[in-house]
Amino acid sequence: MAFTLAACAGDERFRKPVNDEIQRDLALVAVVQCLIDSGVIPESELSARSWLVNGQIQPDAAFTTWVASHKDTAYRGKSLSEWEDEATAGWPGWRCPL
Repeated sequence: MAFTLAACAGDERFRKPVNDEIQRDLALVAVVQCLIDSGVIPESELSARSWLVNGQIQPDAAFTTWVASHKDTAYRGKSLSEWEDEATAGWPGWRCPL
């Protein structure tokens, strides 16, 4: 059994989902940071957020909860989910268009 696990662990096919998830997470943080830096997300949405430290996102469980509750919120004509999809598709070359 240990041999099988070791063989699978070295197989790129088994790492791809983790890499995709990490890529999506990085893109999401970049999108929300873009929206914050551009003043698109109202200050009232940002006050006293544990994940926003000195204007920079430091993701935590509360960030995940905030994102989940705002995934359908429109920012500059696109939902947060649409922003995330676009950034993920262009990652790592995606840049804030605002």
